[in-house]
Amino acid sequence: MKKYIVHYLFLCLIFCLIFTAQAGNVIVPGAIWPDDQGNHINAHGGGILFYENTYYWFGEHKGERSNNAWVGVTCYSSNDLYRWKNEGVALSVVANDTTSEIRGGCIIERPKVIYNEKTGKFVMYFHLELSGQGYSAARVGIAVSDRATGPYTFLKSCRPNVGRWPVEMTEEQQQSALKPADFPKQWTDEWRKAVSDGLFIRRDFKTGQMARDMTLFVDDDGKAYHIYASEENLTLHVAELSDDYLSYTGKYTRIAPAGHNEAPAIFKKDGRYFLITSGCTGWAPNAARLYTASNIWGPWTQHPNPCIGADADLTFRSQSTYILPVPGKKDAFIFLADRWTPRKPIDGRYIWLPILFENGLPVLKWLDEWDLTVFDEQTADWKLIWSEEFNDEGKLDVARWNYEHGFVRNHELQWYQEDNACCKNGLLVIEARKEQVKNPHYQPGEKNWRNSRKQADYTSASVNTRGKMEFQYGRVEVRAKIPTGGGSWPAIWTLGKTMPWPSNGEIDIMEYYRIQGVPHILANVAWGTDEPNKAYWDSQKIPFSQFLEKDNDWANKFHIWRMDWNEEAIRLYLDDVLLNETLLKDTQNGAIGNYANPFKQPHYILLNLAIGGDNGGTPDVAAFPLSYEIDYVRVYQQQQ
Repeated sequence: MKKYIVHYLFLCLIFCLIFTAQAGNVIVPGAIWPDDQGNHINAHGGGILFYENTYYWFGEHKGERSNNAWVGVTCYSSNDLYRWKNEGVALSVVANDTTSEIRGGCIIERPKVIYNEKTGKFVMYFHLELSGQGYSAARVGIAVSDRATGPYTFLKSCRPNVGRWPVEMTEEQQQSALKPADFPKQWTDEWRKAVSDGLFIRRDFKTGQMARDMTLFVDDDGKAYHIYASEENLTLHVAELSDDYLSYTGKYTRIAPAGHNEAPAIFKKDGRYFLITSGCTGWAPNAARLYTASNIWGPWTQHPNPCIGADADLTFRSQSTYILPVPGKKDAFIFLADRWTPRKPIDGRYIWLPILFENGLPVLKWLDEWDLTVFDEQTADWKLIWSEEFNDEGKLDVARWNYEHGFVRNHELQWYQEDNACCKNGLLVIEARKEQVKNPHYQPGEKNWRNSRKQADYTSASVNTRGKMEFQYGRVEVRAKIPTGGGSWPAIWTLGKTMPWPSNGEIDIMEYYRIQGVPHILANVAWGTDEPNKAYWDSQKIPFSQFLEKDNDWANKFHIWRMDWNEEAIRLYLDDVLLNETLLKDTQNGAIGNYANPFKQPHYILLNLAIGGDNGGTPDVAAFPLSYEIDYVRVYQQQQ
């Protein structure tokens, strides 16, 4: 008897340890997560609202045997993301009114709540399927409340964007006569193309577009968006909401037409949008998908599965529901997912994981348990060792910067001089001017081009940190707005401190110039060969039109160029998008550089605005003066 009692007590202890795993300051993915009453949190497919220093978790209330809504949307509150108080039912289904669209037995999924600062209202959106109709209704429900915890008043349901075309849909696609009935076989190449061309958009044009798995997103400017699976779950839509968040403006776009995505979860970092979705495999998990865009209206680029490790191809046996930016922590985001248990829906578990970043993209790694200090550890990896914020008006500090003078390189047209570089309003402004300067080194008949020119017709500036700030390995981050007028050749680059070029090694974090008359942004690495003054180049050349397609005002904005350099590789980024990766195992100099690796020595930084020359092209005189504005230069190194 004593044996059985000991065994029983041991089992009780194990049960208590599991049950209370998330009672302290720790998140345990997949564990029972008790609320303040000791019950497993019942807020599935949910999202988080942060309001007045409190987190509010809204989700589907599920039963023992049913995924249908017999209770409604529940709400929990927390001050720390670890411990949650049951606030009750925020939106109740109607028990006895057979005319109500949210009567008992309907399907309410993925509720999300956002706060409208203009109206002072809390607005809830959710995927709604009408009672007894399965998943045929594909509607969005909208409710509103004066309090975060509710109760919420159901306003209406609808299919979005009745009588509206997506912003990118062509006239030819709108007028196509093709109908779903014209395709007795689905999943053929012809059918997929027809879907991509708007087959279901046209079908549902007059009744509104289908809206299933969904999320809400409020951008930095206060604009809100409803993102949902549409077109028979074949295409995601991003629809702009009205200023009061209670209806649609009629402007919407499509992501990955015919790509078969659902479970959208979105966040924004450094001006770039990240969207994690899943494929469509019912209750069974599948591999997560990642899309990015520099504009919410696209274009969107697909990347590999962000999950790494065991069960990565199943998103750790879960499906995305929401991504939470953690207030007060820089670049801290939590991936929220549900592990569905259709045979016992109430037992569904929550998979919350920190989003880490590698090479500018989010990464999800399984952690048995974790807490919010993981974000402190992530940001603490890099230590700022040197920075120039350009906050002191006037000339640069010569203890930190060198000026170049005269004709310097690449047969460029400008004369470099100090007067063209000035700090004002927290910016370093390098100005290129159309003005004549006599060349004091002019010698008639001289073969050296620097001395054979009688004058320069343009002036500009070039500065560097040689002998004043040199570093080996680390991160360089520069925020700048570049001139794009004809003839301009702005650059952010580094050179090695020893050996002549190119054996000293060159890293072009940013260059802009015209290639055969077409503007490009470049990210390059160069090193020595067996021939003098001949470099081996690893170059990425991106047509400038690609940036303008994403944002027509791109050239008038500041952007962040970054280099990450370690013993293994040099990686060059623009606005967190990886442009070029060069492995140091491939950067051995030739005989001129004694076969040394020029990227295993200290480098210094250069900032300049060249005009014309070997790559700058013909100057557009009407565009002058040209202004190159640098907000800051920061150098980090990883802590040991």
